[in-house]
Amino acid sequence: MLLFTGHKDQNLDAKDRVVIPANFRAVIEAQHEGCVYVVPDETATFLEAYPQKVFEAMAATLVPNRFERGGQRDDKRVFFQSAERLELKGPGRITLPKKFAAYFPSGVVRVAGMNTYLELWDPSRWEAMRLQAVVDPVGGDAGTEG
Repeated sequence: MLLFTGHKDQNLDAKDRVVIPANFRAVIEAQHEGCVYVVPDETATFLEAYPQKVFEAMAATLVPNRFERGGQRDDKRVFFQSAERLELKGPGRITLPKKFAAYFPSGVVRVAGMNTYLELWDPSRWEAMRLQAVVDPVGGDAGTEG
């Protein structure tokens, strides 16, 4: 499997569609049936976009267990209930549901490679996260900036 690296800014159009950059799109089309699962990160700061086979492999290890109680079961519940399956259409676009389009008030989506999946950021939040990482390289988590 090819890895996702680098990033590129893409415009969100009036229909809440964003083009997945060609190098990422080629892998998703060839290896993942042109499908990604989009999920908000745990802090609701950005979106994670998992190619289909990556999501399926991850889901197999996160099967909710009716006998689990508390945190882990709740985490799985939130993760799976907020996931949306999106297919690449036309020239490699995905259409974001309205609830996810609100993550990008500037109308620009930074599509960033994260090894086996993608992250979708508002560029201003991305830059704030990067600045925080420079100031606090050991302590901070990317999702703590708002």
